[in-house]
Amino acid sequence: MNQLLAQLDRRLEQRGEDIILRKRTNAGSTGSNVDCVIPAIVRALTVEQLIGSITQQNFFIIISPTHIIRAQWPGGRTPAATGGLIIPSDPRIPTTSDSVILRGATKAVQRVAPVFDAGKCISIELSVIG
Repeated sequence: MNQLLAQLDRRLEQRGEDIILRKRTNAGSTGSNVDCVIPAIVRALTVEQLIGSITQQNFFIIISPTHIIRAQWPGGRTPAATGGLIIPSDPRIPTTSDSVILRGATKAVQRVAPVFDAGKCISIELSVIG
């Protein structure tokens, strides 16, 4: 395991705040949610970052790909089958069509930035609003 990913996983296990990562799926006329409860580092944007249309309801979130893989979010892909997150287009990486439930409120994902080191995803940064 990558040392940076291991450090993030330890920090999240010790001090992470649980969030719910949600993907909305539609099958015909019915829709359902695929949820994943994972620990995250959650920060409100600072005063220096609050410019233009950004409000204090914006949050910066860091999550680990390890927790997404363990939860098999959004379904059916185990680490043994894929060897972890290795490409930015992996369907397990959240997208801007997903949402996050944080502190009891649903937030829309505005930006997703997977961080790679030596070809493996070591963290995923999200900006959410709502």
